[in-house]
Amino acid sequence: MTQGDIITWSLVLIGLILVGFVAASVVKRRLSQPQNAPSAGFTLSDLRALHKSGQMTDAEFERAKEAIVGAARRDAERDLKERHNRPSPARSRPPQQQG
Repeated sequence: MTQGDIITWSLVLIGLILVGFVAASVVKRRLSQPQNAPSAGFTLSDLRALHKSGQMTDAEFERAKEAIVGAARRDAERDLKERHNRPSPARSRPPQQQG
């Protein structure tokens, strides 16, 4: 192996390490995002913009707004119930046996 070959392969190795680091950073960032991120559906801001631009009537806006608010309320209630029903660390310990 010549010195040029060593330099070339060293640069290739450094490049692969950098690509791996960037890929790992992207994966870590995506995994750290909340699980219940907003869906691709409409948000209240989207609805307001459609309504303001005249693409929705007042009645359509109110129905869509109620649907979004109702879904958010149901999700919040479900999450609250799940948290309430989840055993706390103190309650999840088995009782100590006396002997």
